[in-house]
Amino acid sequence: MCPEKTSAALPISILFPAFLSCTGVFGGCLRSSTATIPPGTPPARIWKSGPHHLSVDGLERRFLLDVPGGLKPGAPLVLVFHGFGGSAEDVRRFSGFTPVSEKNGFVVAYPEGTRDSKGKPFFNVGYEFHRDQKVDDVRFAQVLAERLVRDLTLDERAVFSTGFSNGGDMSYLLGSQEKPFVAAIAPVAGTMMADWPVVHRTPQRLSLLAVNMTDDKTTLWAGDPQNRDGWGSYLGTEAVMEFWVKGLRLERIEQNEVPGPIRLHRWTTRRDACEARLYEISTGGHHWPPHLDDEGLTTAATIWRFFDSHRRDAHP
Repeated sequence: MCPEKTSAALPISILFPAFLSCTGVFGGCLRSSTATIPPGTPPARIWKSGPHHLSVDGLERRFLLDVPGGLKPGAPLVLVFHGFGGSAEDVRRFSGFTPVSEKNGFVVAYPEGTRDSKGKPFFNVGYEFHRDQKVDDVRFAQVLAERLVRDLTLDERAVFSTGFSNGGDMSYLLGSQEKPFVAAIAPVAGTMMADWPVVHRTPQRLSLLAVNMTDDKTTLWAGDPQNRDGWGSYLGTEAVMEFWVKGLRLERIEQNEVPGPIRLHRWTTRRDACEARLYEISTGGHHWPPHLDDEGLTTAATIWRFFDSHRRDAHP
């Protein structure tokens, strides 16, 4: 999400009675996708830190990479999505994943959205003013992840998604697929659109770390069920968390005050390692917070620690 919005939330059963599935994205054969690289280049040498392009469904898609030195086989992959009107460079700069990637030995990809009719880069999550847009960003993300996993010998069970605003919405969208290829998600200032296509089922066992600001004037804490701000009807933060917590059959075990304006809500289960966390921040508006706890970690480092503990084989 990115400009501004206001309103109150409706019950989750009214707004989002079931779950999202994008047909034709998962479970089938992928059409060939080739990067714009010199012929004969060994795969592992293609993907160095910096800008790259990948052709997906006839569109030339741009992304940035952080590939740490001494990358080992079986390393994880983190996808980091920018906000509406932003860029891969923007989110790479303010999210702070580059030093975390280098220290912990995982690859980071920063996909870039296509431009809408007004020239704004975006990821297609179903905003009201993007009804005329047909680009399939779920497919782009999957093709990109599969290509990097294959060429860099990464761990397909350790592919994760985070992002800011529209990029947070995109992370929810990836986690909401019938067969998600991501093992965990961490949306920052993101939400779920109320009219995403639904099928009557519960979420897959996928862990969630959400970060939302109660004074955010763009992604409203209470949501915008009446679409007063023009993005389309979307859920409030509490409704989003209720959906995941109930669908995953989690129980609340923690509500901690972190020094400063942050409160951590956490839900887990005795069944497995699946969990949901919400970092509720009372000040700062629509922003990527510098930290989420009192341990001296950046937000990127906290998200990475969460991802590292929630690889796919942690949930049977």
